[in-house]
Amino acid sequence: MIPGEEFWSRVHKTDGCWIWTGGNRGNGYGTFWAQGKRYYAHRYAYYLASGKMPEGIILHACDNTICVRPDHLSEGTQADNVIDMWHKGRGVPPPRHVGESHPYAKLTEETVRQIRQQYDSGHYTQSELARAHGIGRTAVGCVVRHETWRHVGDPQTTKAAA
Repeated sequence: MIPGEEFWSRVHKTDGCWIWTGGNRGNGYGTFWAQGKRYYAHRYAYYLASGKMPEGIILHACDNTICVRPDHLSEGTQADNVIDMWHKGRGVPPPRHVGESHPYAKLTEETVRQIRQQYDSGHYTQSELARAHGIGRTAVGCVVRHETWRHVGDPQTTKAAA
């Protein structure tokens, strides 16, 4: 029997998922031996359907680890897999540390407003502001151009909105 026929003979096809009935690795994923090598069944199904062995990981649209139905499988990256997991409610994204909540923040929102005001006044250079606040000149440039601390509005904008 050739590997494709042998592989598909171990699949129970339903209207939804195609269930792998062969061996498994004990981690919820089926396995299949071909040419003296063990493959995950879903990766081998993808190979048989597409004609190429995937370089990345294989994502299951159905979230069924023993499904080998080709139209339920797609190639992706680990990042794709994690984002898919978050969108399906099976994990919690890491917290985003923004501004003062970032563990390495050296500035406060008030200080950021002061730096922007002082720079906009034209009386201070970025280097002078960097020395005064104990940060690098590049960091000051990013602050005044709103490349960092973007969530901090200028006082004029905040007052106008109030």
